[in-house]
Amino acid sequence: MPDIVVAIAPVVVLMLLGWTLRRAAFAPEAFWSGLDRLTYFILLPCLLVHGLAGANLDDLPALDAAVAAAAGVLVAAASMHAVRRAVAPKPGAYGALVQCSLRGNVYPALAIVVALFDDVGLPAFALSLAAFVPLTGLIGAVALVRTRGTGAAMGAVGPIVRETVLNPIVIAIALGFAINVADTGIPGPAEDILQGLGGAALPLGLLAAGAGLAFDAAPAGRRAVAAAVAVKLLLLPGLVLIALEVLDVGGTYATALLVYAAAPCPVSAQALARQLRGDAKTAAAMVATQTAASVATLPFWLWLAAELL
Repeated sequence: MPDIVVAIAPVVVLMLLGWTLRRAAFAPEAFWSGLDRLTYFILLPCLLVHGLAGANLDDLPALDAAVAAAAGVLVAAASMHAVRRAVAPKPGAYGALVQCSLRGNVYPALAIVVALFDDVGLPAFALSLAAFVPLTGLIGAVALVRTRGTGAAMGAVGPIVRETVLNPIVIAIALGFAINVADTGIPGPAEDILQGLGGAALPLGLLAAGAGLAFDAAPAGRRAVAAAVAVKLLLLPGLVLIALEVLDVGGTYATALLVYAAAPCPVSAQALARQLRGDAKTAAAMVATQTAASVATLPFWLWLAAELL
């Protein structure tokens, strides 16, 4: 348990600092949106490519990880669809519910895994991203655009698929794995650049994630917010844990998968809901509520992982 506290405490502090600085108008609003884009499109991909290119990927349980992630995500999505009339009768709220209940915030999850497992944590977490990100991004985006009507939804399918395939995280993981398999390494100057940029990804990403939290958001459906918290922080990680136990996946890779499954939804979910004309206020409330509640639920899942995986 002390290791868990040590891993989570810096994450909470940096996100809280980001939230405080933005509310105190420490920097212009454009700074925070620019910082978020910088970390997502440049710094985080550099971190992933550099970390994966020279990592030891022996005994990588890629297939089992994909099966465990897919099983948890699909069962969680089916469960939300079954109770949608009760918890999210309005289309916009349902779209926000699906997205915010499946996607995980990369920065706190990665920071925790790296803090617990050092250099081994990065490739383990990259495996969890490869297993989760394409599927959860696609399901969440489709749920959002379906709230816009059949014609609009059909017109948005192409951009959604393209955005999923061209996700910078997916590209960075593929590139890092390719360099690792080819065993070519990264040329000296390029490696220094990637290492320098990647080193800034986690602290700046956590600041940006905290700055984007909107605890004053007024959601249209409070039941949808409660459902998003229950599914994302309890049901989804529980399903993934069961799948990992059934598939007999343990150790660092299994813990990384569980941490990402149990991480709160990223702040970008509210921006995507706004972009696709969904219920952005409800999405913002879901993100903020999940983030606050995860301070209590993440230690529980980490403790459970240490006991079972």
